[in-house]
Amino acid sequence: MGQYGNQPDFGTTVVNGDAIGSDLFPPSAIYVGKASAAGAISIEILPAGNDTPVTITGLQEGSFLPIVAVQFLSCTNIIKENVLFYR
Repeated sequence: MGQYGNQPDFGTTVVNGDAIGSDLFPPSAIYVGKASAAGAISIEILPAGNDTPVTITGLQEGSFLPIVAVQFLSCTNIIKENVLFYR
């Protein structure tokens, strides 16, 4: 991530979940885009610094998550292309 003057950190690289696959990637923040089906969105990721994956449920479209991930394992009610990883 980069920083400009007194502005908060901002992303300079964005990759969607489909392009990442399930391999490890550089630590990245998460944006959840448009749902593909009715119901709450959930994603399974490996947070940076963790040894075990976590599932985050009840996500809404258009959410920025306050977590940094290094692996994207699965998702529900959203296609992988609509989950963005930025750094």
